[in-house]
Amino acid sequence: KKEPLFFGNFGRWNFSGSGPTGQPQPVRVSQIGSVISLPGAADQCIHADTPHLFETEDCLPCHYANLFIYGDGGVPQSKACDADGNFTGENEVGGTAFINESHRLSVTARMTADDGISAAGNKEGTQNEMHMRIIRPSLELGDAVIFDTRTLHFGLANQAKSRRPMLYVNMMHSWFFDPKN
Repeated sequence: KKEPLFFGNFGRWNFSGSGPTGQPQPVRVSQIGSVISLPGAADQCIHADTPHLFETEDCLPCHYANLFIYGDGGVPQSKACDADGNFTGENEVGGTAFINESHRLSVTARMTADDGISAAGNKEGTQNEMHMRIIRPSLELGDAVIFDTRTLHFGLANQAKSRRPMLYVNMMHSWFFDPKN
């Protein structure tokens, strides 16, 4: 019988703020930061904000998450959607794109292999998989996205004449420390 990796993994959500053993699972919250995409900025390189901690498990529970809050009061990103709510890709101000399931080590390994590390991709199979996995949330002023920092993502080009501001807050288990943020 395989023992759980950490008894409190799902505690905060499923056990009224405590793990299955009744112990609270403390979380640290960072100060608020900001990222601003200037007019004319190109696509950002695909990256994760933190690496996977271990190479022995494909998908461990999240230990570090980011909260992005869209801060542009101009034209909402939802204006880049058709009548059915599907993103048309015509938003000049850009946004952040995420690679679905890249919080899993196996997906990250495939997407960042030496033969296919960019959205343009060098290997056709990797390029096709990357494009099929891209998620581009359509956000309006004040909308928020929470994601696991192991998730591959990138800022989209800002082709508008206005800045694209975004606030962020990092949230992590008390035992984890990120020296960059």
